[in-house]
Amino acid sequence: LGEGEVFAEVALPEALRAEAGRYLLHPALLDAALHTLLPGVVDPDREALVPFGWEGVTLHAVGSGTLRVRFSLDSSDTVGLTVADGSGAPVATVASLVLRPLSREALRGAAAAGGRDGLFAVRWKALADAG
Repeated sequence: LGEGEVFAEVALPEALRAEAGRYLLHPALLDAALHTLLPGVVDPDREALVPFGWEGVTLHAVGSGTLRVRFSLDSSDTVGLTVADGSGAPVATVASLVLRPLSREALRGAAAAGGRDGLFAVRWKALADAG
C-alpha cells in the first residue's frame, strides 16, 4: 500500500442485492465506503472527515452490489476516489472529494440530541389567514 492511500471493500447484504440495479450507485454502498473516513478507522488521532464537495465525478457502470474503493490523499482535506466492482471492473472515478472535519464532540452531541433523528425536527409556522 502506498503512502496516503486507503482501501475499502463493501458489499450489500444478500437481501438488498436484487435492488442494486435500481441505483446508479447504491447509496448504502457509497455510505459504507465513506465510513472509512470516520475517526479510529484510519487515524485515531484525527477528527472524522465528512464529504463537503465533489468534483469530476464519472460513472463507468451501474448496479454493482460490491464496491472496492481506493481513496488517494491529495491534500489534508481532499481525496480522489477510484471505484471498482467485485471483479475489478471500473464503476466510478472522483477527481476530487473535499472533506471537512467533524469533531468527536459534535458527533456525540448529535447522537445525544435525539438519537436516530437528532438532526431533524418538525416545526410548524403559523401563516396569516389568506382570506
